[in-house]
Amino acid sequence: MSMSSKMKKMLSVMLLVALLTGTLAGCGGSADGSGSADGSAGSDTSSAAETEAGSAQPLEAAENPDDWPVIAVQTLSYDMPDEAMVEEELNNYLISINAGAKVDLVGVNFGDLATQMTLMLSDNQEPLDIFCWRFYSNVDSCVKNEQCISLDPYLEAYPDLWGMYPEKVLKTQQVSGVQYAVPSVDSYATYEVYALRKDIAAEMGIAERDGERITIDELSQIMKDAKALHPEYSYMVNTNNESVIGIDSLGNPNWLGVLMNRGVETTEIVNLYETEAWRDYCNRMKDWNEAGLQLDDPLNNELTITQYNNGVSAGVYLGGYSAEYIKALIAYSPYEPIEFQMSDLVGTSASVLGGWMISSVCKNPDAAMKILYLMSTDEVVARYLILGVEGHNYTVDENGIARYPEGVDSSNATWNMNGPWYYPNQCLSLPLEVEMPNYYTDMLAAPDMAQFSEAMGFIFDSAPVYDQMAACTTIVAEYRDALLYGLVDVDDYLEKFNAELKAAGIDEIIAEEQKQFDAWRAAQ
Repeated sequence: MSMSSKMKKMLSVMLLVALLTGTLAGCGGSADGSGSADGSAGSDTSSAAETEAGSAQPLEAAENPDDWPVIAVQTLSYDMPDEAMVEEELNNYLISINAGAKVDLVGVNFGDLATQMTLMLSDNQEPLDIFCWRFYSNVDSCVKNEQCISLDPYLEAYPDLWGMYPEKVLKTQQVSGVQYAVPSVDSYATYEVYALRKDIAAEMGIAERDGERITIDELSQIMKDAKALHPEYSYMVNTNNESVIGIDSLGNPNWLGVLMNRGVETTEIVNLYETEAWRDYCNRMKDWNEAGLQLDDPLNNELTITQYNNGVSAGVYLGGYSAEYIKALIAYSPYEPIEFQMSDLVGTSASVLGGWMISSVCKNPDAAMKILYLMSTDEVVARYLILGVEGHNYTVDENGIARYPEGVDSSNATWNMNGPWYYPNQCLSLPLEVEMPNYYTDMLAAPDMAQFSEAMGFIFDSAPVYDQMAACTTIVAEYRDALLYGLVDVDDYLEKFNAELKAAGIDEIIAEEQKQFDAWRAAQ
């Protein structure tokens, strides 16, 4: 039975919200959210997976395509009417290039992602061969749970694949120096903007400042001036923003040890919660709350771009690699924004938003690696996955932009085209329904203009301080949000917060992080 239009629309919105705000959390990690790994991956399903790094050879195709292995590949297009058509067209193309393997496209229901993926990644009868950890887990947790194999045997077999990525990006998909995933191509770096409704900016006489870099003090004044003009709106959706706060969280959502300056040119891991920068930020949030800038009841409200689209908030933080790109992402919104840049273009491990793995239950990893290679490097393969069949699912205009056929949009499309960023290489596709032909070419150039955290690719093994991490995670859950949304007296609440963190062992956590980080840096 096909997914209803309402359900498809909800999925599209959920995926876009996740892209813009990072609200979909991974699962399958350790209790503290950081995960841990011992660097081993369980795979005894083929000789290729057991060979020494670099010793595997590219797949050789059997003469008869009917004898080729069929590789199950995860897609975003769950229960879509055109799955069989896209799969057939893609397989016809694979036969035409003598790929040596065919595909079975497997859509996964995002409403039950954790359960479905866990079951499929342990199914020896009908395994999911190629999967993406995004929204499901993270690299080190997949390794720890023995759900993926090492890709090291294929480093020499597919040199052009690995040469596509900056070294820092490849390291984000490694555990103990072993490559376990192919990164999803992206800008690998983002900056944050504050988007303000253009109609309100025009009333304020500041619409011409679109694209200007401002300080957080200037932002405060802009929001207060807007509130005085239109008190019916809030002007801030979510202040839980690592880029604006200016930290590299080392992958821990509880910020139990961070690098300041987003990790750029700094290697000292600190306790954010006892810094003056954090105290100042909390006092500012208190000021914003008292000025009526934040959403009502933020602890029990949805803190996503939906509040901007629905006209509840007239301003919102958004992230991307350029102002033009960010505007293209929200072109669907009824409210056109102007943007104020709030931070620099910086890459951290959190900027690499996905990675593709070969499962440990895969029966033919050599064939799976060939398909993964083509997904990442072959334009035709990528476009079938991302856009479907040209002339049926989409058309191409004179500017090279993909368009829905007449009478079709995301709510009634028969192939899900709203998640190009999920696949291994979105830049092989075409921009969909945007007025930005350079959407992907600029994305590819973005890393050349970015700065990168010193910790990009570092994975903290929390096992030595597991109890401390668990205890501190509970304390953060009790205290942090109230401070982030200005709901309490800062000095009194922060004193209690820090005292409990100290007693729970945050200093031991940070000492262990610094020890592992220093050893990791020395090994690079």
